[in-house]
Parts: sequence; structure tokens; C-alpha cells
Amino acid sequence: MIYIGNRYKIIEEIGRGCKSCLYKGKDYYDGQTIIINIIDSGVVKSKKFISNLIDEATTINEIDSPNILKIKDVGMYELEDGSEVYYTINDYIEGSTLEQLTKYHRLNIEEIVIILRQLLNALEVAHSYNIYHGCLHPSNILVDEGYNVKLSNIGIIKANNKIFNNGIKHFAKNLNYMCPHQICLGYTDKSSDFYALGIIIFELIFDKHPFGEIDDEEEILRRMDKGIKWKDFDTEFVPEKILNILEKLLSRTNRYETPKEVIIDLSHYMYEVENLLDERQNIEVEIECIQDDTTKKVDKLKKGHKLKKVAAVGLATIVSFLVLGIYI
Repeated sequence: MIYIGNRYKIIEEIGRGCKSCLYKGKDYYDGQTIIINIIDSGVVKSKKFISNLIDEATTINEIDSPNILKIKDVGMYELEDGSEVYYTINDYIEGSTLEQLTKYHRLNIEEIVIILRQLLNALEVAHSYNIYHGCLHPSNILVDEGYNVKLSNIGIIKANNKIFNNGIKHFAKNLNYMCPHQICLGYTDKSSDFYALGIIIFELIFDKHPFGEIDDEEEILRRMDKGIKWKDFDTEFVPEKILNILEKLLSRTNRYETPKEVIIDLSHYMYEVENLLDERQNIEVEIECIQDDTTKKVDKLKKGHKLKKVAAVGLATIVSFLVLGIYI
């Protein structure tokens, strides 16, 4: 049994990514279920990392966003072998990482839009407080059964002095979610979040990375410069407005400046879908009315036919009696 800080018990692993690992755990003091985020000490460059992270955590908790995982505690713990472990303690959410979820379930466009909308909500609030994620990855996006999203690891990159001098290359799991200036300069800022978000959404839709799985810096930068070869992907089933959002998220020139801009474009798509649903419902109501009206007319005809049949039988009976009466 492993305890972190002589207080937090590790129960099981939730997910890995960006040189950190999320664990389900329990707080020994109050018995609460928690998420323990262990950060690889080898990637910590700033001597003020803990104090910076405490400042970031304080701001994050003041934001009180429903889509950002709250940080309950921050610390550094020395293991028996003398190595140091940096950690954050977060509120618990029942669910899995987006990375794990997509291994067993291919999301449809509606589900992707639900997740995207919540990620944008988290980034909009965080960016407004001058906080960015910097290492957005499917492994630090938590999703429950109702597709409610919580973003973890936010503020860690900034607390590490923005990872200058190519430190991001040591921090990131791979190059696949890094924007060009992160790869070239090792510098992370708010625009890095848009690019990583674009890659994540692209993978959710097409089940492939737009530039392929590449570990070579020069090669992936070369492919980024050339842009996405859209002809290599089946875009027929993807709504045009969603494709436009993807292109802009991954653009090197015509880029989004704020999460609100993305939200506005996404709302246009959602409004269009809502109108289509309304039209479909109206058509269904009209069809039901026509069906009801047709049914009523058929019933009326059947009833009329039945009455005629009864009348004919009655008339035949009367005639029979009359004929018999004459003969008698």
C-alpha cells in the first residue's frame, strides 16, 4: 500500500500522459475519495514550482468552473530511495479519461460536440484569468457516464515557468499535441491550447492524427507547414461548420484568438442542428396529423359501409317477410 505525503493512499491508476499519472485514491484524514496526480520530478525546471503551483491552484479554485478539476492540495514528497515526487490532490470524478473512453467507444458527432463545448467553457474561464493548460491531452480530460467533462493538470505548465528552452519536449508525452512554436521554441501560451484541442477533436472524428504518428521534430514540422491533406480523410459525414472550426483551430495563420470565438462558431452549428430538429419534429407532427385524419376517414367509411350493410340486410329481411306474407 502506497501513501503520498503520509496522508493520501493510492488505490488504482486512472490514466497517464504529459509526464504525469492520475490515480484514484483516498484521503486518510477524512476518508474522502480523491484523484492523486503524480508529476514526474524530472520535468520540473522551476525552483519555485510548488509555490507557483499553489498560486495557480488558488486561482483555479476561485474560478469554480464546473469543467475544471479543483485542486485540494499541492506538495512534494520524498520517497524511501531519496527521489522526490510532486503531486496535486484533486476532487474525484467517477468516470475515465477521454483516452480510455475512445479505446472502447467511437464517439459520434453529437457526443464530440458535447465534449468540445465543455472543454471550451473550461478554457474560456481559465484564459480569462490568464491561466492556460499548455499540455492538453486526452489523458487529462476526464469524462463521466453522462459525458460531463472535467479538465485536469491545468496550470501545471505555467507554474513551471512556461517550459522555456525546449522543456516542453521533456514534459509532453509525444509531439502529437504540440503546436509548431512549442516544438520549435519550447514556448507555451494560450494559443497552444487551441492547437491541441484541434488535434484532439480531429482524432475523435477521424480516429487518426492529421499528420500521422511521428516522433521526428523536423518531419512533423514539415507536414504542419504543408497543412492537412483533407482528401486523405472521409469528410462527407462531417458537418461543414465543424470542419471549418477544425481548420481554424489547426491553422498557422487564420487562428482563433479566444475560446469565445470558437464557442460562437460552434453555436452556429448547434443552432442549425436545432432548427433541423425542429423541422423534423414539425414534419413528424404533420405526418401524425395526416395519419390520424386518414384513420378517422377510414373509420368513418368503414362505419358508413357497416351501416349500409345493416340497412341492406334489414331491407332484405322485410322483403322476405312481405313475400312470405303474400304466399301465405
